[in-house]
Amino acid sequence: MRTARSPNLRIRCAAALLALTDERGKRLVPHEHAKQMTADQIISLFQFDHYPIRAEAGGPTEPWNLDPRLIPGHREKTAKRDIPEIAKIRRVSAAEEEFRRRMLTPKDQRALHRSRWPKRKWRS
Repeated sequence: MRTARSPNLRIRCAAALLALTDERGKRLVPHEHAKQMTADQIISLFQFDHYPIRAEAGGPTEPWNLDPRLIPGHREKTAKRDIPEIAKIRRVSAAEEEFRRRMLTPKDQRALHRSRWPKRKWRS
């Protein structure tokens, strides 16, 4: 009688990825396709997204902060959501840093702030 070996980590990871479904409950990788693929081929279909804390924001590479996504979905999320949010964070941070620098400079040492709008002359 032959005893079954315990599957190695790559096979278990591939099996876990195959169990993922979309919002309608449909498997991300169809069963018929998966039967024709090796564990390494299944794993190569996925990328791990740092969520909820982005890697750019110091998010750790820990299981609770990694979300497996198919490569096209990960690219779309990065392009449409992550990159614009990161750009906004950088813009706001730069503006806030400039504001703090101005406020921490003593008033008599600050450069004069000129309005970008011209002054109108009063009619007499």
